[in-house]
Amino acid sequence: MSFKTKWGLGAIAAATLLAVPALAQDDYIPDDDITPEESIYDAGRGERGGLFNDLNVAVSGGLNTYTGDLGDTTNSGGFLGVQANSRPLPLLGVELGYEGSRNAFEDIDGGLWRHNVGALAKVGPELLANGSLRPFVGAGFGVSLLNPSDDGELLFENDVVTEVPLAAGVDYKFGGVTAGARATYRLVGGEDLGLAQDGNIVNFGIQLGGAF
Repeated sequence: MSFKTKWGLGAIAAATLLAVPALAQDDYIPDDDITPEESIYDAGRGERGGLFNDLNVAVSGGLNTYTGDLGDTTNSGGFLGVQANSRPLPLLGVELGYEGSRNAFEDIDGGLWRHNVGALAKVGPELLANGSLRPFVGAGFGVSLLNPSDDGELLFENDVVTEVPLAAGVDYKFGGVTAGARATYRLVGGEDLGLAQDGNIVNFGIQLGGAF
């Protein structure tokens, strides 16, 4: 699959996810039986801070592995990250963050470091009391620096690539604490590392953070 095809699929997925909350808002019918207290609560959710509504910051970590040529030359590794999340609409969440990972090379000393910055749009319902349980699917866009270390520098080169993450998971909020788990498949485009010419990324991780 070419880089243009990967980017196009990611853009279509993100646009679709962003359109769902708008359609849901158009179909919303006010409930005449809602109490004044519930009305005030719902109004506050829609007006409080806009893009910064329900803001929280979380740290994440988990398993990172490559597919394709990159998967043939590296082992599974780990990743750590930090994300800022908000929920500007009842069905829509947005996330900005950094993620760093390292995967050791199979046959030589050193590893492939990755430094990523990106954005993710998440769509899903709010379940349980006060919407504390939030399953979601998401799509986004990011840019990564791939950096081989040690003996890997003799065979591989640094490269800047684009990523289109496609994610599914669940977030849970209890009081001021947030936690979550997700799986992410990242379409990677434009690799030019030398021996390793292609490969995508699979992440499995958890998040823990605090709400504002």
